Amino acid sequence: MFPPRLLGKYFHHRDNRYQIDRSLREMVVFAQHNLIKDPPFTNIDLISCRNLLIYLQPVLQHKAIELFNFSLNPGGLLILGTSETTGEQGETFELLNPRSRIYRSKGKRRLGGELHNFASAPVPLPNINRLYGLDQPLAIHRAQEEERLFERFLQALSGEFLPLSLVVNERFEVLHIVGDATDYFRLPSGKLVNDVSRMAIKELAIPLATGLQKVFKTQKEIRYSNIRVQKENQIKNVDILIKPLPTKKTQEPLAAIFIEEATPLVRERRTNEVQVYDLSAEAEQRIRDLEQELQFTRENLQATIEELETSNEELQATNEELLASNQELQSANEELQSVNEELHTVNAEYQSKIIELTELTNDLDNLMASARTAILFLDENFEIRRFTPDARRIFKILDSDIGRPLNLILHTLEGVDLISLSQQVQVCGEEYESEVRSQDGSWYLMRIFPYCIGRQQFAGLVLSFTDITRLKTTQNALSESELRLASFFRAAPIGFAIWSAGQIQEVSEKLAEMLAYSKAELETMSIAQLFLDEKEYQSFLMQLQDDLVTYGRSAVEVNLKGKNGSSLPVLINSVIEKQDSPQVYASTMLDLSLRKAALREAASSRQRYELLFNTMSEGVVFQDASGQIVAANPAAERILGLSFDQMSGRTSHDPRWKAVDEKGHPLPGDQHPSMVALKAGKPVHGYIMGVFNPQCNEIRWLRVNATPILDDSGVKEVYTTFLDITDEKRSAEQKG
Repeated sequence: MFPPRLLGKYFHHRDNRYQIDRSLREMVVFAQHNLIKDPPFTNIDLISCRNLLIYLQPVLQHKAIELFNFSLNPGGLLILGTSETTGEQGETFELLNPRSRIYRSKGKRRLGGELHNFASAPVPLPNINRLYGLDQPLAIHRAQEEERLFERFLQALSGEFLPLSLVVNERFEVLHIVGDATDYFRLPSGKLVNDVSRMAIKELAIPLATGLQKVFKTQKEIRYSNIRVQKENQIKNVDILIKPLPTKKTQEPLAAIFIEEATPLVRERRTNEVQVYDLSAEAEQRIRDLEQELQFTRENLQATIEELETSNEELQATNEELLASNQELQSANEELQSVNEELHTVNAEYQSKIIELTELTNDLDNLMASARTAILFLDENFEIRRFTPDARRIFKILDSDIGRPLNLILHTLEGVDLISLSQQVQVCGEEYESEVRSQDGSWYLMRIFPYCIGRQQFAGLVLSFTDITRLKTTQNALSESELRLASFFRAAPIGFAIWSAGQIQEVSEKLAEMLAYSKAELETMSIAQLFLDEKEYQSFLMQLQDDLVTYGRSAVEVNLKGKNGSSLPVLINSVIEKQDSPQVYASTMLDLSLRKAALREAASSRQRYELLFNTMSEGVVFQDASGQIVAANPAAERILGLSFDQMSGRTSHDPRWKAVDEKGHPLPGDQHPSMVALKAGKPVHGYIMGVFNPQCNEIRWLRVNATPILDDSGVKEVYTTFLDITDEKRSAEQKG
């Protein structure tokens, strides 16, 4: 059971499981690392590499173990699989737990020359040295400098200040030599063996082997003196000092060997504790030690043989069981093969179903997003299961609200109790539909219906809200338009009728009033009954069809028959309302009675005006707003000596008039009475002026009256009346 204190400190409870704290997670660095090619990390306390080495060749296994030894701190732990060992690298690791394959590093780093293989390899993490709290290139460089400095220092001291010195470990392997060892050590022929007792000359082999065993066993220094050796064809005495080196808990035990030639000066420095080396005694002691080791080895060998025999019998029984198990496994393998094939088939079917479900889900998501409809899916407890994005326009809902009850979700609908309506639909199992309004003025068609999972089986509800704001606005506008149209037809002085196949379907009140029928009577009559005779009705139909084909609409003047038999002139405008078979026509009927009477009155007035205009003795000329002559009566033609065609289009500025004032001076065109009235908008009366008459070839004197004709925009025309007073003016001049 995990301690509650640590569980609460480093973990968080979420969804029936525990999630590790972020601060603890950030302390772990995950990185891809190639065990063979990438540079090894350093200063590591624990490496777990279980069941990986069994897949590597022996060369790569050896290389991987060397890299592990290089990466681990002294005393660091290495955990391997139950079928894996350190192999030839056993001297660099101490086995702590054989069953679990847990090893501890002895601190012997022997990466050797293979470090150059990683010179060009990429570093898996850019700041890995910073992660472990050191600058690795700087640390390596500094260690190399210190090592070279120490070697230079020892070389300087060797010979003159220090005797020949060696550093060895428990396996008698030479780790370091200071001084010239050529007189005392030789490399034996054959396979190279790093063993100080076998490399030493025969006179020193026994004392070195015996002394090193005692020193490593007792951890006390030992000194031998007066060992006779042959050096440079002379017999000389040498002294040997073997001293254990200080060792920490995680360090490998080491010993230092000092070999020095015996001289009087050296003997004076020796204390009384010096042990004189006796070759026969030491050899005898060495033989006894070897005999004990041999006897111990024989006993162990005998016990091992007995264990091997027992193990062999057990292995034979196990082999028989394995053979039987192998047969069972083969039959089971065949069954598994058939099951595997079935699983492949089922997997393919499931994969196809998954693809179909994925496509169906994508189609459903796209359909719900493109439908622009707000939809809520509720379960049996009215808790939200799913919703479309448009639902956010009505409900204050988030993605995290899935699973929350509907009564906890706010909405913007006015006067709608969704909970009561949902309970009603859930109980009766029938769909509910209504138009609702939101607070922002939008209208929605709300539908609540059961979520069907089978025949008469329901599991929840579906709430849909379709935006009908535009439809509602259109309906309101259409209603208003219909009201205005109805008011227009009631107020307009025209009749309206819809008819098809010669039968009246609908008429307006105005048409009934025009024909002195009731509305109900007209809607039971045929259109032909409204005409005076069949001939006029057929003529109307022919012109109607021709106009509709040519122009798409028709306007025909006809005489309709009223209820009292009177004739009513009307203008019928018709269009095709529906292209069904038979076609439906919409016709408006304008009463032309008043217009006909007005036209007759206008014609009579025009006849009287033309009679007066043509028979009056005074000349009359009409000029438009630009001053051009547009009309003249016969009297004007006679007085001015010009026909209307000669006068038409002339203005008062035309020099051919040769106009003069009453005193005989030339009269400019803008001072003519007509131009003055046209410009000022006021009448001019009794103006005397002279105008050249080409027929008489003289100036004729005229008394002129000019009157402007006004409309809303200003002066529209001006008409001028004039009387020839030439004879009167001459008589007055003669009397005078």
